[in-house]
Amino acid sequence: MGCSLEALLYCYYNNIPFVYNNLEYPNRFEYFNSDIDLSQFVLKNEPRVLVSPSTQKKVGINKSWLWERLYFYLSMGGLNPLADKVASIRVEDTTLKTFTHNARSAEIKFQKLIVFNAEGIFGLPSPVEIPQKKYKIYDWMNVRSGLKHPFDWIEDASPFVNRILFYPTDRIDGDQIYKDACAISYLSKEELDDFEYSDINARFKTLYMMKQAGIKGPRNGYDSNDKTKIKYRGVRIETSHRDVELLNPPVYESTNNIEFKYDTFDDILNKTPLSESYVSRIFK
Repeated sequence: MGCSLEALLYCYYNNIPFVYNNLEYPNRFEYFNSDIDLSQFVLKNEPRVLVSPSTQKKVGINKSWLWERLYFYLSMGGLNPLADKVASIRVEDTTLKTFTHNARSAEIKFQKLIVFNAEGIFGLPSPVEIPQKKYKIYDWMNVRSGLKHPFDWIEDASPFVNRILFYPTDRIDGDQIYKDACAISYLSKEELDDFEYSDINARFKTLYMMKQAGIKGPRNGYDSNDKTKIKYRGVRIETSHRDVELLNPPVYESTNNIEFKYDTFDDILNKTPLSESYVSRIFK
């Protein structure tokens, strides 16, 4: 259960099919450390270390790149039977009952269910620990004026808009230097529901921080009182959308038929031997 990077890697190593109802696609800003050996997943003539599109520096392989690769090869190997069609999932004894977005259903019998993500799955045992929820918030901004500047990020001490990351905009085709922004915050459940921490106020604070950093809009002629002084238009941004990531999900205790996994990517990568399977042969 689940399609996080950890879940896909575990399925790849153990030749196990996976089912999910939430697409856990890694954020575009997440990179592995360059010292992690991921050469087994890199095809011939590909660079072993990828380059950050924002900084143009070698920072390691992008997590979304590896997620896409594992997802593709697991699907090619027949280990993604329901793909992205599942809307809801219920566990009843040793049966997984799934319902698709177009009101169809499929039942899967299992001897053991391995759960990486329990969110939105009905019929699981009650959690043994429910920590106070903490969220990582991504507020994506379209920069309409002030797209060209040397900054890759701006930081602040406050957890609300703690960091603004700048990346080459996807709204303009081709290789270019114009940047949109993503504001990252760390909020509690109460703060997430509070208007003070809404995407509207995230936009206002992002705009303030960009101005404080000296980011300006395009040139707008010369000052009428001082012809040597260049005038610039103001920075203008608009909210695109907000993504919310739960940082500390509930903790469950495993049963005879259901095992809850909390292994990190490094744990699976370093401690799990790769079994010879159809998927691994496709990869080779």
